[in-house]
Amino acid sequence: MCLALWASALSAQTHWSVNPHDYQYDMSVYYSLSNGETPVGNLSDYEVAAFVGNVCRGVGKVETQTGTNGTTLTYGFLKVYSNVASGETVTFKYYLNGQEKPISGQVISFVNLGLEGLPSNPHVFNLEVTYILGDVDGDGEITINDVIMTINASLGNPSAAFNAAAADLDGDGEITINDVIKIINLTLQN
Repeated sequence: MCLALWASALSAQTHWSVNPHDYQYDMSVYYSLSNGETPVGNLSDYEVAAFVGNVCRGVGKVETQTGTNGTTLTYGFLKVYSNVASGETVTFKYYLNGQEKPISGQVISFVNLGLEGLPSNPHVFNLEVTYILGDVDGDGEITINDVIMTINASLGNPSAAFNAAAADLDGDGEITINDVIKIINLTLQN
């Protein structure tokens, strides 16, 4: 009996960890994963985690439930934890086959008791995005240079190396002072 419990505990270990008792606040994220337009084959193959800066703030798990019409819903669920009631920028990473990778282009703002997605309509994390949100110069880091380039673009003077998709943090299709502020916040968290 003890051996079975020990084996079960080992199989439940994850690449990342977080102690929820270290935090006062939480929010829920229901998610699915896709490669472009195609949902991933087996969601259980992927481990997904939430981060503020480089600190893990939540680790996802796969859940399955039967809907009222008999259909089976499979989705990822994670609690994101914080000691600040709102406003922290949350990014995501996934772990697959021994490799840890960012889920680019996926940023949410933490809100205590907030909800992102639903089991029947989960937030879709696209794993094929090839840039890091906020990294407008494409050097793999979010730095003051990204802030300066975004300011210039918001004033109508984008440089040739400027990635507008990486700069549009609020997702409104425009590069504005709101995007500049979000990129500044990302540089302060790194």
